[in-house]
Amino acid sequence: MLDHIISSMDTISRQHPYTGIVLLGDFNQLPDSQLRTYPLRQLVTGPTRKTAILDKIYTNIANWFDAPVPVILPAITKSDHDTVMISPTVSPQRPKQQMIQYYRKSSDPNRKALLCHNIKQLDWRPLFCLPNCAAMVDCFYLTVLSLMDYYLPIQSHQVLH
Repeated sequence: MLDHIISSMDTISRQHPYTGIVLLGDFNQLPDSQLRTYPLRQLVTGPTRKTAILDKIYTNIANWFDAPVPVILPAITKSDHDTVMISPTVSPQRPKQQMIQYYRKSSDPNRKALLCHNIKQLDWRPLFCLPNCAAMVDCFYLTVLSLMDYYLPIQSHQVLH
């Protein structure tokens, strides 16, 4: 379960670097040592079941809540866990967005088709006339990489994060 949680947070954080994460619940049977290495802050400081802190709130947006420490209230219904209550702020601080520039090869399907066609039409016989295997590999990679640079050039992209 913990591997799934960490993997999901990693995937979301990579796709959306400024995502606010709030992970909460009963951590009675879930060892949370790995979560402590993730950039999340555990907000619950008081016991929620006898003397143990089993119900926890992990977040990377602690400043979005009124009090840095949640209020512990009596248990609801027949639960032996106390209730944890935290209130959001009226106007939380949001990170400033910035333009991020990154580079990647073109993924145009027409250009990919042209590259494929050119590689199929290429006469590879001179490759086998080279003196040794290392020279053949070097020639092969130089040819393929040159064609990729021509048909699938590196393009600059800007994204607002």
